[in-house]
Amino acid sequence: MSTTIQVPEEVAVQVKELVETGAYPDSESAVRDAFRLLREHRLREQLNAKLANAFAQVDRGDVVDLNAETRERIIREGHAKYERGDKLNPDVLP
Repeated sequence: MSTTIQVPEEVAVQVKELVETGAYPDSESAVRDAFRLLREHRLREQLNAKLANAFAQVDRGDVVDLNAETRERIIREGHAKYERGDKLNPDVLP
């Protein structure tokens, strides 16, 4: 699928320079890479926010010791959720 978009002149100039200097074979490759980097940046921001939340939980003392009993409870609960067909929590499993 091909789509034509309009970009500000300064963006068009930057893309053209990237192609002319050999950094990219064509403008499509340069724009594709820019969007890949944007996706990575957004994912990194999401991860940083989740980490900040986790550290705040630790600072508040909202944690439990991961001992054998807690580990077994987590495993049992996970199996039960799986058997019920519950959706996986993306913050726990990718």
